Amino acid sequence: MSLLLKDRVWAVLSEVTKRGVYPLHGYKQGLFRLPVELTDNSQISSISNDLRSSGFKLDRFADRIFVTYVWKEEDVDLQTGKKLTADLDITVEIVTGEVTDIIYQIRPIEYYGDLYWVKNYKQKADKNAKMVIDTIIRNSIIGDKLLAYYQKTEKLSTEEALKKLEELSPLAKNPKPRGINAPPSISPPKATPTIAQVATVPTAGGSGDGGNTTISLTGTGTDHSVMSGPIDVSFKNNRQKAGKFQGITVTGPIDPPGQLGIWGDSVCVDFDICIGDGACIDACPVNVYEWLDTPGHPGSEKKPFMIREKDCIFCLACENVCPPQAIKIFQKT
Repeated sequence: MSLLLKDRVWAVLSEVTKRGVYPLHGYKQGLFRLPVELTDNSQISSISNDLRSSGFKLDRFADRIFVTYVWKEEDVDLQTGKKLTADLDITVEIVTGEVTDIIYQIRPIEYYGDLYWVKNYKQKADKNAKMVIDTIIRNSIIGDKLLAYYQKTEKLSTEEALKKLEELSPLAKNPKPRGINAPPSISPPKATPTIAQVATVPTAGGSGDGGNTTISLTGTGTDHSVMSGPIDVSFKNNRQKAGKFQGITVTGPIDPPGQLGIWGDSVCVDFDICIGDGACIDACPVNVYEWLDTPGHPGSEKKPFMIREKDCIFCLACENVCPPQAIKIFQKT
């Protein structure tokens, strides 16, 4: 059985089920809700485009995509010797929105006629439905979004997220290869200098002009504890700059790995208050942030790094959703 739907398949006995689907009594239906937002029309359309080579029949109506798989059953009538054939099908419905629901319904065999000779119909339909679902996930933008979700919420590396995605969709048909060329990772780019190679600038008197990356995330500062918010909004006046990390200004004091200071010029995050919950990454409409590994920090070992600070549109969404109030946005004048 596909791990995706393990323990999530029910026999629906009610006349009315979720979101406008009305199965008959006794129909078996699989329901699964994914933490994937699909509201952009171009992204929804891309699902159909990605699945065209899979051999499925595709239909779309409003916010729903219907993916149908047809298979042929064959046998021989023992009395007449006549060859028996029947085309059976299973349809998986993708309901898009702020979350994505995947639904399938197994019709009674009587729906197709008097096919008394077909063996194990429900088991075959169930397995084929899961194959379709696994293929949808592995071969479409849904898989891309799940990878990003696993990396953000479970703090997984790209490799770990890929492994989890593969375990969740083992029945995928001709799965899309994912690896080095997988969707952009929300982890730090591997091409950046290793932390051990980065020189540390003293917290006192540092100008922040010593290069693109002048501070380290490692050190001997292991005795620091978690700080509470909110961020010091006047830090630019009463603190000194400690250096830069990949071009982003870092304001001290810093004593890595336990004390990392405040990062950013206009999109500012106090890394010592940040708990790494990811709300700001979710809220930002222009993808200013990506995850940065900060091993050894008492607040969290991943922080939202404002790598695309210059793209900020000053909507204040990230500042408003931050639980510990670790973010302050300074609009340019």
